[in-house]
Amino acid sequence: MRSNNKKHGGWGRFWLALNAILLLLAIGLIRAQTISGTAGAQGPSASPQTPATLSPPGQPPPPSSPTPKPLVMIDPAHGGSESGAALNPAILEKDVTLAMARRLRADLNARGIVAELVRDDDETLSTDDRAAKANSEHPLLYICLHATSQAGGMKIYSAMLGEAQESNGPFVDWNTAQSSSLASSRSAQQLMVAAIQKSGISARSLQAPLRPLNNVATTTLGIELGPTTADVSQLMSADYQQNAAATLANGIAALLSAMATNPGASR
Repeated sequence: MRSNNKKHGGWGRFWLALNAILLLLAIGLIRAQTISGTAGAQGPSASPQTPATLSPPGQPPPPSSPTPKPLVMIDPAHGGSESGAALNPAILEKDVTLAMARRLRADLNARGIVAELVRDDDETLSTDDRAAKANSEHPLLYICLHATSQAGGMKIYSAMLGEAQESNGPFVDWNTAQSSSLASSRSAQQLMVAAIQKSGISARSLQAPLRPLNNVATTTLGIELGPTTADVSQLMSADYQQNAAATLANGIAALLSAMATNPGASR
């Protein structure tokens, strides 16, 4: 009987030891899984979060320049109570610019170029309104159309900027907003003049402190249409407008192609 008791006692100690080993293994496995899960949640090289901007405390982040859209914005000058020049007793500048803008938009759309009008009816808009709309849309090219009774083809204007005022963070002086795009506008001006002259229409380039050209922060041109003869009524004739719109559309298409080849020139 004593021999039997020793045998049973030995088996009991064996099972106790085995259970203890299994328990220790289970505890170790649980701890390993917990550590692994925590590391996975934090990532292999978790570190304290860094601020989203590197700007000094209390200072706004550096302004980011929006990328211009592949859009041509056409602005028919004047409108509503602001009729522009009375080109003759029956023709107002605001009517010539709107008619030409609509025809130019149609010609550009037919070439696959997206174009929008700043005004598409006889409404009154200030120069600030026009610039604000252009700046909010970020077009690749902004064109402001004018008309004159003086014969001599077309005049292509770029801005002439005065002395800039102090900028404040992301905000630039409204009167010289064109400054960052002035080089692009001057290049576009020369290309447009060359394209118009190539079509056989007289064109020349000028610089002037015109609004809203100075206030628009993208490639910007002012185009003044004039009759080819002393007959001012020519400006409202279908033949004149068709020819002028086609000439401008061809020039704009060539300009956009050049800007696509050298994207930096559009900034």
